[in-house]
Amino acid sequence: MPQRPLIIADQNMPGLQSALAPVADLRLLPGRRISRRDLQHADALLVRSVTRVNAELLAGSRVRFVGSATIGTDHLDTTWLEQQGIAWGHAPGCNADSAAQYTLAMMILACQRRGLDITQQQVGIIGLGNVGQRVQQLLRALRVPTVANDPPRAAQGTAGLVALPEALAQPIVTLHVPLNQDGPWPTAGLINARTLTALPPGSLLINAARGGVVHEAALLQALQARHCHAALDTWPGEPQLSSALLDACIVASPHVAGYALEGKLRGSRAVLAQLAQAFHLTLDYPPLPPVTPLPFDGSDPLAAVLAATGVAQDDARLRETLKTTRDRAQAFDQLRRDYPQRREFQGLRPELHEAAEVAPFAALGFALDRA
Repeated sequence: MPQRPLIIADQNMPGLQSALAPVADLRLLPGRRISRRDLQHADALLVRSVTRVNAELLAGSRVRFVGSATIGTDHLDTTWLEQQGIAWGHAPGCNADSAAQYTLAMMILACQRRGLDITQQQVGIIGLGNVGQRVQQLLRALRVPTVANDPPRAAQGTAGLVALPEALAQPIVTLHVPLNQDGPWPTAGLINARTLTALPPGSLLINAARGGVVHEAALLQALQARHCHAALDTWPGEPQLSSALLDACIVASPHVAGYALEGKLRGSRAVLAQLAQAFHLTLDYPPLPPVTPLPFDGSDPLAAVLAATGVAQDDARLRETLKTTRDRAQAFDQLRRDYPQRREFQGLRPELHEAAEVAPFAALGFALDRA
C-alpha cells in the first residue's frame, strides 16, 4: 500500500478534512505561523495569502506541491518554486464574487455615513480583473455609472478603458489590482502622495486589493487633512494596523472581503484538484451549502447588501477589538480566524415584501422565489 502523503495546511481553509482524511495525513496550522520545522517531513503545503512561501520556508524540505487558495500569488516565490521543480497552483477568481459584493457594501456604508446616495455617484475602478469586473457588474445593477483603468488589458486591446487620472477623478475610487513590485505595471505604492492629490476633495477611496498598493503615510496625511475619505479592508503592514489610520477611516474591516463561505470553498476545491493531480489522488470535494433565507427590511436592495455582508458589524468588531487589546497583530489574525460565516448573494434568499421590486435583487445575484 503506498505511503499516505503528509499535507500541512492553513487552518482557515474549509473542507480539507473531509476531502483528505481518507487518502492523506493532514495537519492544520495558523497560516502566519507555518515554519520550516513544520514542513520537515511534509509532502505538500496548502496556504492562503498570509503565508510567505519561498526558499527560507521550504529549502531542504521534501515538499513537492504548494497550493494557495487565493486569487493573488504575490506571497509565493514562484520563480524559486519552479527552479526547484516544486509544482504550484492557486485559485484565480475563487472569491471574486465575495470580494466584489463586500466592496459594494463598503461603498454603500461609507456613502450612508456621509449622507450620500450611492446611486447618485460615479465610480472609478482601478483594475478590471476578476474582482473589478464583478464590481462593475454590481454597480451597473444599481445603475451607478463607472469608468475603469487597467493598463495590462488596455495593452491587449480591451476597449472602453480610461487613463489613471480619469479613474482617479471620480467621487468614488476602488482598487482591484494585484500587488506587483516590478514589471511593466508595478502597483506597490500606486496610491501615494502624487496620486492622492488627483482625487477630488471629499472623494472616497476603497481598498480591498492588497495593503501594499497604498502608501500608508501619504494616505494618513490625506485623511487627516480631510482631503478624502477611505474605506479599507486591506492594510499596509498587516497584521500590524496603524491606530491612526484605523481611526481616520470611515469604514474599516479586517481583510475579510473575500471570506464568504462559497469563495473559501471554491479556493479549497481548486487547490485540492491540483493536489489530487500532483499526487494521483481520488478526492470527494466539499459541496457548496444550500440557499438560506436573508432577513432584512424587505424592500431596499441596498439594505439587503448590508445585511448579507455584515460590513457594519465587521467595522464595529474590528475597532472595538483593537481598542481593547495589547497584541493588535494577534487580535487582527484572530478576527479573521473566527470570522462568522457569511454567504455570497447567490446563497441567500431575501425575504421580500409583497410589493418589493424584484429586478434589482435579481440583478445583484440574490436567490429569489419569484421572478
